[in-house]
Amino acid sequence: MASEKKGISGYIYAIMVALLLIGVAVGFVAGRGAAPTPVIKTTTITVTATAAPVGLTGEVKIGALLPLTGVLSTFGAQFRESLLLAEKEINDYLNAIGRPWRIKFVIEDTATDPKTHLDKLQALHGAGIKIFVGGASSAELRESLGYVTANKLLIISPSSTSPALALKDTALRFTPNDVYQGKAIADVLWQRGVRWVAPVWRGDTWGDGLKEYTIKRFLELCGASKESCGVLEGIRYDPAAKEFSAEAAKLNAIVRDAVAKYGKDKVGVLAIGFEETAALVLAAKAYPALSEVVWQGSDGTAGISQFLDPSIADFVVKTKMYNTMASPGVSPHADKVRDYIKQKLGMDPIGYAYFVYDIAWTLALALDAVGKYDPIAVYNALPLVLKHYIGASGYIELDENGDRSVADFDLWVVTPKDGTYVWKIAGLYKGLTGTVEWYS
Repeated sequence: MASEKKGISGYIYAIMVALLLIGVAVGFVAGRGAAPTPVIKTTTITVTATAAPVGLTGEVKIGALLPLTGVLSTFGAQFRESLLLAEKEINDYLNAIGRPWRIKFVIEDTATDPKTHLDKLQALHGAGIKIFVGGASSAELRESLGYVTANKLLIISPSSTSPALALKDTALRFTPNDVYQGKAIADVLWQRGVRWVAPVWRGDTWGDGLKEYTIKRFLELCGASKESCGVLEGIRYDPAAKEFSAEAAKLNAIVRDAVAKYGKDKVGVLAIGFEETAALVLAAKAYPALSEVVWQGSDGTAGISQFLDPSIADFVVKTKMYNTMASPGVSPHADKVRDYIKQKLGMDPIGYAYFVYDIAWTLALALDAVGKYDPIAVYNALPLVLKHYIGASGYIELDENGDRSVADFDLWVVTPKDGTYVWKIAGLYKGLTGTVEWYS
């Protein structure tokens, strides 16, 4: 966690008291049939008190910097719905327990652009907002990190995964970083029989990091196996690229030569990108050799709507392109979030959408516990709140850098259904054992 520990001891008592009261209130709210709320464990709390700290009144604003447009727009749409669901539930809950404050998420579109993300954050800060949900991409988070730290703000990302941002600062990440995902992708590639992999990746903080840790793990597996295996020449592309004919032609040459040497069942393509990967796939369709080997994607392409377009879907189905996505785990609250987003958007939510819901709730609980709009106080309160919280993504534990430390991954894949295409989860990669449980 960050060095800003000053004052934490003064909040612990208040937080535990607040959690005790919240636990009582949850039962009260549920008993009246109000909106369901996350479970708060109360069995270990023995503090006797009569009231939580009081200080918040009126509308408490949280900045929400979301990629509603750009190459993570599928994510952004789901994040927005998760926040709106949580906002209503939180305010129903605050009303039920008689609190004089309400939460308001002020949503801004970052266009998945780092500079726009920083500009919007600064504008909201200028308007008095000090706590944010944002940094959907690692490039966006990195662009704003200096300003956040210098101004003692708090930002929580549901989906930034770059290992380069595993820092002791005032940014938290409710998703595991790509040290975990890189291992998962390499293990899945290996278990699928790939022994020679050709990486093509987005050249930014996120893409470089995920490619590095995936290849590192793949080479570890290769070295331990003593088999004929290795990493083929890779292709790093400009994150602003819109057209990929040159990259597809080069990738075809690499794969075609490897297939001639090792056989098509031993060769695979690792595609690390966001929604622009659909354009890469479209260009790759011009080369039959690229459709005869398996492809592997990542969280950047899991659940994206572009892959359901028939002009793209036939290729990703044929190449059995699995896409890793941090698993939300098992929780009694997961069904509620999934059903809500599916009803609103007509799609199953990705794991990160559950994380957004939990960010909203834990921020609200921490704010209520400390009783004031102080980002550092909330930051210091969050570990204790998380210790007693089970949300839509299950139990949340952060490591010493404020990143989620539990790392299982769902394997998302496009599949035909009733004359169209849909996303489904084909299996679960278990980080603890490095194995895949395949679903029927």
